[in-house]
Amino acid sequence: MKTTSKILKIINILFLILTLIFLIVQWNQIPMQIPTHYDLYGTMDNYGQKNSLIGFFIIEFVIYLLLKGIQWIVKLAINSSDTKKSFKQYISFIAESFIFVSNFSFSMLIYHMATSSNISFWLTFGPLVLAILIICFTFYKFETC
Repeated sequence: MKTTSKILKIINILFLILTLIFLIVQWNQIPMQIPTHYDLYGTMDNYGQKNSLIGFFIIEFVIYLLLKGIQWIVKLAINSSDTKKSFKQYISFIAESFIFVSNFSFSMLIYHMATSSNISFWLTFGPLVLAILIICFTFYKFETC
């Protein structure tokens, strides 16, 4: 579990870096008007300026920092109490998993907005399903320890 959390931590940082690199490298190829909203079926239904991609990246980065801050506060609370080491590892895994889901969602949204492509059903609901599966797996694993 500890190794998985470290791998997720690296992947989360890579998502941020690769999204920023994508925006920098592709900026001149991105059309001036991009989709800024998708309906339930992943079809574009509202448009805005390409500068809004910068705002979406900033939101992705701020959410990353907020989730890391929450993770840090929870770690402080857990470390000050008398809890099992395995529980601490599960909490760390859950936190990194949610950061991963958030980064993945925002990175894919930015990519689809920049390329003006529709979003698939699984990109819309996949992160939610993944988050639920992570929670279920983690609590099942914790209960069986």
